[in-house]
Amino acid sequence: MANKNTKKKAKIAVNSPAKKAKAASPIVKEFLSTKSTLIWAVLMAVFAMAIYAPSHNYDFVYDDDAVIRDNAYVKKGFGGLKDIWTTGYFRGYDPNIDARAYRPVPLSTLAIELALLDEKRVENGVIVPNPSIYHKTSIFYYGLLGFFLFLFLAKLLRSYHPVLAIMTTLLFLAHPIHLEVIANIKSRDTILGFLNFAIAAWLLLKYLDERKVWQFGLAILFYLIGLFSKEEIITTLAVIPLLMYFFRNMKITEIAKITVPFFAAIVFYLIVRTIVITEGDFSNAQSIGDLINPGLTLTKLDNSLLAADNINEKTASRIYVLGYYLRQAFLPGQFLSDYSFSTIPLFKWNNWQVWLALLANLGFLLAGIWGLLKRKIYGFAILYYFIAISIFSNMLTTNVSVYNDRFLFNAVLGISLLVAYGLYLLVKPTEDGQFIGNPVVFIKKNLLPLALLSIILVAAIVKIESHLPVWKDRYGLFTHDAAAAPNNARMRKNNGGSYARLAVENQKTDKNLMREYAQKAIPELEAALAIYDRMETGHTHLGNAYIMLGELDNAERALKRAIEIFPQGHYSKTSLANVLYRQQKYQESVDLLESMPKGRFTQSDYYLLYLGYSKIGDSAGMEKYRKLAGQ
Repeated sequence: MANKNTKKKAKIAVNSPAKKAKAASPIVKEFLSTKSTLIWAVLMAVFAMAIYAPSHNYDFVYDDDAVIRDNAYVKKGFGGLKDIWTTGYFRGYDPNIDARAYRPVPLSTLAIELALLDEKRVENGVIVPNPSIYHKTSIFYYGLLGFFLFLFLAKLLRSYHPVLAIMTTLLFLAHPIHLEVIANIKSRDTILGFLNFAIAAWLLLKYLDERKVWQFGLAILFYLIGLFSKEEIITTLAVIPLLMYFFRNMKITEIAKITVPFFAAIVFYLIVRTIVITEGDFSNAQSIGDLINPGLTLTKLDNSLLAADNINEKTASRIYVLGYYLRQAFLPGQFLSDYSFSTIPLFKWNNWQVWLALLANLGFLLAGIWGLLKRKIYGFAILYYFIAISIFSNMLTTNVSVYNDRFLFNAVLGISLLVAYGLYLLVKPTEDGQFIGNPVVFIKKNLLPLALLSIILVAAIVKIESHLPVWKDRYGLFTHDAAAAPNNARMRKNNGGSYARLAVENQKTDKNLMREYAQKAIPELEAALAIYDRMETGHTHLGNAYIMLGELDNAERALKRAIEIFPQGHYSKTSLANVLYRQQKYQESVDLLESMPKGRFTQSDYYLLYLGYSKIGDSAGMEKYRKLAGQ
């Protein structure tokens, strides 16, 4: 009976094009049962969350202010979802920031979590979110990634013993380069992008094996969610055909047919993104690039490669950066929250490090191409790495930053698979021609590769746990990074700015401590501005530090420089209005505040207006702002 059914199915496959496509990826009996696969997936989720559990009660740091702490749209909860989906990524934080980012999914998760989970504490009329909630949910999303990444890898590597998928997932989840992404709430955009790609890839493989249309439909849906989480998922379009080429032995024509809908999803995303970012105004666009990234201006502060004076420095420095990516992927060393000008120096071709980087990357790429031709798993792993970093590499176009640890989040899956495969070559997976299922027997036969895996994992976790506390709050983070990278203008500015913040926070409770922090802030900020002067926030923090010390003339000079650099700066203008009031220039203070949009005004800002009008004897102005000032 079984033979008759087989012949009947074969006959249908020949006569029907749809069934013929089905035959391209015959169902292979997988070693792990569905129950065992799910148990392993849950264990991976627990492992992932356990690594970063200590960060569950950390404070907001760095860009967390832009996406949650001070984001007006997110703090509206459900009421802000429309604005989140119809404006750029940072618009809810500062309408004047014109970034080339559109990532509504991560902002939506934050808004929903605020609405459902946050107690929404109010200070000075402003909602102050509880950071612990969002750290916990970020850890949860990382656990979800561990869960679905294993499902994806178990399905992808079905022809191998499950230990390969297990090792790859463990190595990926424990890779120290992920530290910034998990500890920084803002970087959940990276987690959610990769999580949804992993789900999409898993569903795609299920579709290829089972040919159920709903699986393919869901794969496209989750792929879109990944794209709307972070733009870098676009690079995975090159990964999708490789999945089918390396692991399903499909024909090129069938691979192309399956890939086209994913390409269409990217086109749809880019159209929506362009309409939102340009606000439907295409009049100034002179090229496709202007449509995709309108109004974007990068400086050497953002990407130090822009400081290169000649072709020698430009090319050599780019090659060195490629080498830096590769080194951090295999042997992560120093961790920083930012690599702005001039953390990574410029190089010329007479430097041996440039040639080492060139040879290492060329050799690695050639190995990947050879593996592609031979359909070897190491070829897929290497090509995956290069595909994932391509958007950040500065080789195709100048990136927003020369390098950041988070740029390797996706790419180290290729490195993890490569290392796991190297260990797998030492594994004895079979006994009597069958995969070993008994874990005790398997361990006894494979002590060496499992010991090596354990050593790598322990070393990685120790590195994570030793550095994780640096991200506990902005003060510890910036102090560490400023000391580790003294030539980093942005980190020195951030460190000085954190001292200035502490000075402001202590001005009513401890005058001596206020002065101490202000005195620490000034040399840090001056050092930062000596490296790169055109930092509006640096001059604003410097002005505020001088205010704390009562040096109003210096404060006025610093704040006016901030406004000169960025005329729309809200905080620099409100601080300058404060200085003008203290200098008894009441009319100037009032005029400055009245010239500003009131959308971001706090009760303190309105109170300053109220006081200004009282000093110039304008009772109508006093009454107008009295209630808004909470008086």
